[in-house]
Parts: sequence; structure tokens; C-alpha cells
Amino acid sequence: MRDFVPVRTGKGEGAVQMKRRQGQPSNNQRRSAIGRVIARRILSEQGVVGRKIVVSIGLPRPDPHGVCECPFLIEGVGKSEVLKAFGADTLQALILTIQGIRVALERTGRSFFWFDPDIGVDIPLNVPPTWGKRLVERVRLAIERETVRVWRARIKSRRAKFRAQEAELKRQRTKPGKIAKALAEKKTLLQRWEAEVDKLKPGWSIPLPPGHRTKR
Repeated sequence: MRDFVPVRTGKGEGAVQMKRRQGQPSNNQRRSAIGRVIARRILSEQGVVGRKIVVSIGLPRPDPHGVCECPFLIEGVGKSEVLKAFGADTLQALILTIQGIRVALERTGRSFFWFDPDIGVDIPLNVPPTWGKRLVERVRLAIERETVRVWRARIKSRRAKFRAQEAELKRQRTKPGKIAKALAEKKTLLQRWEAEVDKLKPGWSIPLPPGHRTKR
């Protein structure tokens, strides 16, 4: 997080010091510092009913020092102040901002999530390309392997669930024809999913060019 600095409220060090002595900035001051908001996400905290954490990202823009900056604000976690990430261009500044938000949330040690606590805030981990294409490709393949492992585990779990449902219907003395009909569509969809997973080969997560039909 060394690339993130508090937003100055004026020119010179004195203005910054004065701002800090005044305590929390007002909502109007925060809105002015972040500028135009281009993205926002509202998070919840696991185990805390009604808690809302609002994450806002401002429009990336050139800064006076010849690089680009992207402001962001996390409200509802500690002191709310606009921070910035800096990059060689606006895209890099935006990417670093997204990663900065993920790191800032993780450093609180609290469990935030977007829709599903098992998924979390749903901000992906970034693999810096400066480490080289070879490392990026190894990480990609590792993610592919783990994804397939998770999918196979879910397929196995659903198959066990169907067997349990079938056993319960038999216990209730449901006619075999009705049992088959009740589970037929679910089993068919599961078989199709398993067949698609079985066909996956290394590199399957790389999108093919439009119109390219070659199977991996």
C-alpha cells in the first residue's frame, strides 16, 4: 500500500496538516476529492446485521507530476478518506486502485462479502505481468486446475444429493416412474456438466478469437 497517499485538500504541507487536525472530512469534501465516481460496490460484513461498507472508485486522471492517479474511497471501515493509486497511465492506475481496495479490506482482518460470504468481496487477485509471462501462465494453469477440482467436487456432491432424494422418495413409497420423472431433468443437466468438464484441457480459460472453432 506504499503507493497510496491521503488526498491533499490544498497546496503545500500546511494545508494537509490543517485538514488532519480538523478530523473527519465532510461528505461534500470527500465527494469533491474523489470527483466523478465511475464504479461503486456495497459490501456487507459477515456476522454483523445491517452493516454496509461502500467502496467508490473515481475517474482516473493525469496528476501534476506527469503520471496518472485514480482516487478511491472506502466508507464504513475506520477513518473514511479518499486515497489514490498511481500508474504510468490511467489503466494501470485503475488496476492498482482495484488491488489497493482488496488489500485495504483484507488488512482490516474482518470478513466482508458482496453477495455470498463464501465468495467474499469478489475482487480478483492480480498477477503483476512485470514478474514475467511465464509466471502468469503458471498461475493461470493453477487456477484452471483448481477450478476443475472444485467443479468435480460439486458434481460429486450433487450426485450424492440426488441419491439421497431418490432414497427419500422410495422411503415414502413413491412409484418408481414418478421418482425417475422427478429427478430426470436434474440428472441430465448434471451429466451434461460433467461431460463438459471432462473435455477441458490446459488453456481452456483463454478465450478463443471470434469465429475460431478449434477445440483445445
